[in-house]
Amino acid sequence: MKNDEEADSIEERLAKADRAIQRAKVEEKIRELGGLIGRPIGESDEADETESSFLRYVMAWETGPFSSHGEWLARRGLVFDAPEDLRGRRLKKELWRLIESLAVARVFLYHTNHLSDAELYAQLWNEVLDGGGPDFARMPDDACHWDLADWSTGDEKDEQVWLRYHASEKERRQHELDFVGVVLPPRKRAPFRRDHRLPVRD
Repeated sequence: MKNDEEADSIEERLAKADRAIQRAKVEEKIRELGGLIGRPIGESDEADETESSFLRYVMAWETGPFSSHGEWLARRGLVFDAPEDLRGRRLKKELWRLIESLAVARVFLYHTNHLSDAELYAQLWNEVLDGGGPDFARMPDDACHWDLADWSTGDEKDEQVWLRYHASEKERRQHELDFVGVVLPPRKRAPFRRDHRLPVRD
């Protein structure tokens, strides 16, 4: 029993030393890029691994290479027909295949209920598939959040869509307080219902 405990202790020490070496390598790379690294955020193994994962992610964004979501999926055999080639049931089937494939690539969608199947598919095909990130294995902790009514970009059309179809009354009132002079559009029920079925990050 004692020998087993000693073996476990040695393995734990080796694993901790390996994490320290990997962190030091990432720190050095970030310093070479002009970045600064603080001291470890915690003493636990979980904290060490969380911080190391974050630093590796930062490095991936800083050093590339990058690929689009469409390219990443295509290398895995997932390609999608052009919007003009799809109609009816085939369109709906291909739309959900695309949505589920984007989730595999850790791309998660929000606020789609104001768009028809054809409109949503066209936007995903023309815009989201062209979006990208570091070209590495996309892990469960990774996520790209794509809001189809993202008013924070400053686009007035998206702002009106969000206020009209997606914002709660509380959010609408707060928006009116935060942005003096904004004219709130009448609140309407979104014409489609799919947001509750969209894949979400685990």
